[in-house]
Amino acid sequence: MIAPIPFLVGAGPLPDARMRAGCLLLASAWGVELSHHRCSENPHQVLGLLSAEMGMVQLSGDPAMFHPDGGSWLEALGAWRQPTILMVSPLPSGEIPGVAPAYVALCAVLDVPLIGVLQLGGPWNPSLRRSDGLPWFGLLPDDPSALSAVPNGGGLQQGPSMEELVVQLRRRLLLSSD
Repeated sequence: MIAPIPFLVGAGPLPDARMRAGCLLLASAWGVELSHHRCSENPHQVLGLLSAEMGMVQLSGDPAMFHPDGGSWLEALGAWRQPTILMVSPLPSGEIPGVAPAYVALCAVLDVPLIGVLQLGGPWNPSLRRSDGLPWFGLLPDDPSALSAVPNGGGLQQGPSMEELVVQLRRRLLLSSD
């Protein structure tokens, strides 16, 4: 079995540009390389070739879709015990789509070691995120320079800093490998 490598997967198919930007931002803040695979690739073949030195892996496409060779990427991530960070893109209204809790539940059913959920862009509303009961870690902004801005009004606040986010994710990753 390979050493745990964090997989960055979307809750359903996410826009490639938004997913890529968020994954690059997170990998840069984490200080690791980012590799990329597609859900069309055979998950067991890919997982068999990975090494712990690879850093993080961005998975493009819908990880819950059935693969022609059998199963899905989420099933494989559960079977191979690979820590997974779920990325969620908000609706234009800023609301989180129902696919987010559905994917969190699917990860639990498939025994995927879910490290947490990150919001890709949009407004960050901590009180709404706390009330939905998902294991949120914070926001990866569309514009990284927004991290230094202090939003105002409507109860919207900036999420944790990138440094705090990475510390929390690393801590959770270590706890998941016990």
